[in-house]
Amino acid sequence: MPPYLAGRESAQRFLGALLRRLEQRVPIAGEVILYGPRGNGKTVLLGWLRRAAAARGAIETVVLLPSEIREVRQLAELLMRAAWWRRLVPGQLGAWGFSWTKQADGVSRSFVSGILTARARKSPLLLVMDEAHTLETAVGRALLNAAQEVRQQLPLLLVLAGTPNIERHLGRMGASFWNRAEHLRIGRLAEGAAAEAFRRPFAREGIEVEEAALAEVVRLSHGYPYFLQLLGRAAWGVAFGPGGDGRVSVSTLEAARPEFEQTKGHYYRHRYIELRDQRLLGVGRSVAALFGDRETVSDEMLTQAIRSGLEDPSHEEAIRAERVLADLGFIWGTSPNPGWEPGIPSLMDYVVEFAPAP
Repeated sequence: MPPYLAGRESAQRFLGALLRRLEQRVPIAGEVILYGPRGNGKTVLLGWLRRAAAARGAIETVVLLPSEIREVRQLAELLMRAAWWRRLVPGQLGAWGFSWTKQADGVSRSFVSGILTARARKSPLLLVMDEAHTLETAVGRALLNAAQEVRQQLPLLLVLAGTPNIERHLGRMGASFWNRAEHLRIGRLAEGAAAEAFRRPFAREGIEVEEAALAEVVRLSHGYPYFLQLLGRAAWGVAFGPGGDGRVSVSTLEAARPEFEQTKGHYYRHRYIELRDQRLLGVGRSVAALFGDRETVSDEMLTQAIRSGLEDPSHEEAIRAERVLADLGFIWGTSPNPGWEPGIPSLMDYVVEFAPAP
């Protein structure tokens, strides 16, 4: 986990303001969706949010894991794990304005609403879910609608994080909250933020990072947080290893480069296999060639490149391919204007080099 969260100040300010409202028991207007390609720090930001909530003392946090919640009943059971609740289950909770009897034939949304109502009345409640793009539809529908119902009157905040397809996935659940949710894009870091993310952990240990080395870090990482972590780990081993001279220079990075390149190569190999398994290597190569030295391309340019790499260039197949590329983090939509940028520019180079030509 990175010791310094760089480049997310805007998201932190927004989430911090919501925590203040939660602590003051002021109803919150909507849920929060953190979305972006893998490796850009959504989980790190959720970790910061949990620590910030714990520091306030009055806020209770519940972490929801989609892999552990396949049925609505499992969601209800997880929400009832608070120590004070165990003394009351099973039975009546009339003191909290909610009564229930556990049935064998399933759990309704009103049942989940009742649990959330009881907990939010006792203390402000923060619900955090990572990997929400894998959430089961029935579970998501119950959770989203119950949370919307409760937060209108009680201090409840639901924060979901996932890959770019999270919006489409949650949209299929028919939850009426959708238009009021706040959507926070979590993408690659700007150059200054990337440099600080690398420099600060070394500075805390009295290790100087030379300006030329920082420029090289930015170039090698493309502002991709996961690569900054890999570079930092490799450079740390050199700086604190035999012969370390208390600074990180360009020569330090050169010594750390083999470890970084090896780990990065494994990562690229996984992304390559994902494209192959989706029968999109040709499309990936065509799109990668389109970007070349371009930082962004238009929606129309991307569609043409996708179709040129498809055996069946129909509209339906082009849309499917675009969605898969976005879900895998190969491409990343720009905002607010329609357009696209590479998820990781150097991954494009890898695909061009190794994917078979059409």
